[in-house]
Amino acid sequence: MALLLDIPKFFELFKEGKELSNAATWKNRTIATNALLALFGTGLGLAKTLGYPLSLDNDTIQNLAAGVVAAVGVVNAIMHTITSSKVGMPSKSGDTN
Repeated sequence: MALLLDIPKFFELFKEGKELSNAATWKNRTIATNALLALFGTGLGLAKTLGYPLSLDNDTIQNLAAGVVAAVGVVNAIMHTITSSKVGMPSKSGDTN
């Protein structure tokens, strides 16, 4: 139930002048996650090319990759917005604090 009460606080972070209190940690985690996903994707493609038996056809791998790229793009956009007080949507009153 407490999670539901935090939803308005999460959306408040999208306002200009607001950011997470530990933004550097979240940015570092986002960068690490992006690097791991890139490494995993490259490894999967390389394994398939080198002839390791994967029970995935090329269409499945491409669709999986497209889904991961779309999800990472959305998460990156959110993380860039909520971890920086310099970007975001202006509030109705124009107050950036």
